[in-house]
Amino acid sequence: MGRTDAARSTAAHAMADICPYEPWMNEAVIEVVRSVHDEYGFTWEHHGYHRDLYDIPGQYLDVGGAFWVLVDGDRIVGCVGVTPHEGECELHRLYMYSSVRGRGWGRALLETAMAWGRSKGFRRMIAWSDVKLGRAHQLYLAAGFRMMGQRRCDDPDESIEHGFYKEPL
Repeated sequence: MGRTDAARSTAAHAMADICPYEPWMNEAVIEVVRSVHDEYGFTWEHHGYHRDLYDIPGQYLDVGGAFWVLVDGDRIVGCVGVTPHEGECELHRLYMYSSVRGRGWGRALLETAMAWGRSKGFRRMIAWSDVKLGRAHQLYLAAGFRMMGQRRCDDPDESIEHGFYKEPL
């Protein structure tokens, strides 16, 4: 599948791998995120709100962040990204196909992102999540995040999002 054994780690309690993003994975990452957006009725905006997914190296890796994919067999089924900010890091794009939820793989992706943040010396991680994504909110709270209010997102639907933070990370 084009990944090296040294660059992958096994997801907890599962037969899936969490691998650092490589450019050949881009189309599959977009498919995962778009499937969740379709599932929840969110509008897709290639050149606006979703532009980061069309330039993962520039939007995540080149700015000092990270991005991973979740691989089940030979299929990418999930993803997550993190970007650094002054004094904290921000979780982005934690998505999985609906068919693979409930296996602990979302928690494994979240743990990977949090471990990265700790390894970079961050003490705090924030996340913003659409109010419709209740399972994600349960995941964040179970991992020790706390709610920190709401905001109106700059997506094409002007969605309301819940804010979450974990400190210490």
